[in-house]
Amino acid sequence: MNRVQYLLTKLAEEASEVAQIALKSQQFGVYEICPDLPESNIQRVNKEFNDLLGVVAMLNIELGYEALGPIDTWIENKISKVNKYYQYSIECGQVTE
Repeated sequence: MNRVQYLLTKLAEEASEVAQIALKSQQFGVYEICPDLPESNIQRVNKEFNDLLGVVAMLNIELGYEALGPIDTWIENKISKVNKYYQYSIECGQVTE
């Protein structure tokens, strides 16, 4: 395994940690604080997301260009797509406003 492969492994690891705390936040609430931890779920989401961005930055440095990372057009397209399917989920009766 080379450094890029290692960083891709870390990227997947951090992404799964973001997914895990996002699901816990959905289940227990964003402001819930686990008895064994000092932070609320939303604080933990923010921490894990920033860990993910840190690995993205490392990959960018390693690859010598912005292969990953925020690209405004992609972000705008994603926001539009999520909002479109959010409305569709409401229409299907699966989400309440």
